[in-house]
Amino acid sequence: MKKVGKLGLKIGIGVLAFLFVLAFSAEFTSRPSFCPTCHYMEPFYESWKTSTHRDVTCVRCHFPPGLAGTVRGKLEGLVQVVNYFARSYTKRKPWAEISDESCLQSGCHETRLLKGKVIFKGVVFDHTPHLEEMRRGKKLRCTSCHSQIVQGEHITVTETTCFLCHFKRDGDVEFVTYKKLSSCQTCHHWESIPKEEMSKYKYDHSSIVERKIECTRCHVNTVIGDGFVPRENCYSCHFDHARLSQYENTTLLHRVHITEHKIECIQCHLTIQHKIRKINPEEELECSACHVGEHKQQLFLFTGKDMNGLKGHPNPMFEAGLSCASCHVFHEELIGKAKVKVAKPQSCEVCHGKGYAKLLALWEEGADKKIKQLKEQISIVDSLVNVSEAKQYIEKAKSAVQIVEAGKAVHNITYSDQIISKGYEYLAEALRLAKVNYDLPKRFSSSKVPSECANCHTGIENISNSIYGTIFSHAKHVQENNLNCNVCHSNARKHGELILTKDRCNSCHHQKIASQDCKTCHLESNRIYEGTFMGRGSPDVMSQAGVECVDCHVVNNKVVKPSEKVCLNCHESGYDNMAVEWKDDVRKLIAEIKDLAPKYQGKDKDEILKIVFEIEKWSASGLHNYGLVVDVLRDMKRRISSPMVGERD
Repeated sequence: MKKVGKLGLKIGIGVLAFLFVLAFSAEFTSRPSFCPTCHYMEPFYESWKTSTHRDVTCVRCHFPPGLAGTVRGKLEGLVQVVNYFARSYTKRKPWAEISDESCLQSGCHETRLLKGKVIFKGVVFDHTPHLEEMRRGKKLRCTSCHSQIVQGEHITVTETTCFLCHFKRDGDVEFVTYKKLSSCQTCHHWESIPKEEMSKYKYDHSSIVERKIECTRCHVNTVIGDGFVPRENCYSCHFDHARLSQYENTTLLHRVHITEHKIECIQCHLTIQHKIRKINPEEELECSACHVGEHKQQLFLFTGKDMNGLKGHPNPMFEAGLSCASCHVFHEELIGKAKVKVAKPQSCEVCHGKGYAKLLALWEEGADKKIKQLKEQISIVDSLVNVSEAKQYIEKAKSAVQIVEAGKAVHNITYSDQIISKGYEYLAEALRLAKVNYDLPKRFSSSKVPSECANCHTGIENISNSIYGTIFSHAKHVQENNLNCNVCHSNARKHGELILTKDRCNSCHHQKIASQDCKTCHLESNRIYEGTFMGRGSPDVMSQAGVECVDCHVVNNKVVKPSEKVCLNCHESGYDNMAVEWKDDVRKLIAEIKDLAPKYQGKDKDEILKIVFEIEKWSASGLHNYGLVVDVLRDMKRRISSPMVGERD
């Protein structure tokens, strides 16, 4: 029995000794001074000594609250000791996870969420939405922001994490959410910052806040980087294919790395910087950097977005991948050494060739005219309509004008024309709802250029050209008769080459001879015949007698160029020979004037030759009005043969 008692006493003493050593070891190894025993812990220990947590023991944070947390922490510590002696720490960085419970335990930050907003480096920060709500669809932890990425700082706020969350633009964040996150006012609540805090800045922003001036009016290009995650960054931790194959599964990756484990965001993402950058005077200015939102209407037209039920029509150059700078290439206006990009009509010719700049003038002239007309009609309809339901359509018409006027129709002339046409439809609907009888001006639904030519030649209906002695109206041919552009033009040899011949015109216009008014097309011939050419002379004898063009130029219901023999249909024998003599007289005078022209140096030389050319082409060699033609030609001959050239100069 004595032996048993002694054995029990020894065991008891051994247990007590073991417990004493265990307790002493537990207490000793819990001291911060023990941590740098493993030399790779020295940098972390030194950063703790200078941190705001220097009066808090390491285990207070690194061990979760409670006995279970302490036991678990000690066991993990033993594993670290084994890894230290096995030198496995040389292959990987030591990693520690701090639970939110450790931060929020009694005597620490348990009241932090109740204190409301705090000011951090001029930013108003509120812990509540960050910890109690999902941020970008992700559950954050305390250490998501309070971390240790840079050596020398211990459990401090890392701004790189803030910037990454607020300025990362990716597919899993809606535009509205991103816009709110990246908005200056989301963090910079200047009105909430005490004046003494604001006075610390180089510039007192008080007046800026009071006037509600946007931050971006002064501070531009404040975000640098995109926070991309290179696939190779995964290899620093993972090697097995199963995990690497989840690279695209962002939901899983963020849940595992952020919510379940404390992995620094910057370990995977490239850095995003947010700071004020000075403008480099050697670099060209980026217009959108200062003029935020200034070019919304231009972009709206260029990209051809849908508008109030109107199907969008993108500019072909936008679909071809061209940017604003593709046309804004003239750097003629300077601000210091920085260049401002200015668009010129010649910008078109850089790519499209000489003469293309004329289209720009055509677009601007046509669009300005249409906008002015629509605005006039909006004003009239607005004064006639008093029904609120109808008023909303008037506002839509005003919006259509504002988009085209502010956005500049040249950025998408076809779509601009469609928007203007839509404006008329809005006005018509407003009149219908208000039951007001008012006839809007006749307006085509849009510029009906019936081919792909419309992308550039919208507005051609406003152009009339002189061709084959007559005025050619595009409006009548293109819009009223829906004639295709390729009837008159071809791109086979040269873009827009005119292939229309006079005979081709006649094949259409001479189909209905009885009702055809020759004067509509043959203007110059008619002026000579009726004696109004150059505002002098008298009508031809046959014109006074009521002889019409068709009496001489139509044979067997066909339009012809008659010979002198046609005179014998009405006149006695020999009248045809007299017609030949008239023609010879006129041709002789024209030849004499042309012979004298090279020697003549008067300023009216071009004017004289132009008159002679018109007579030669449209007078039928004088037969349309012999007396007037001969008088004019003799006068031109006297002027061009006069030796007193100096007086005419």
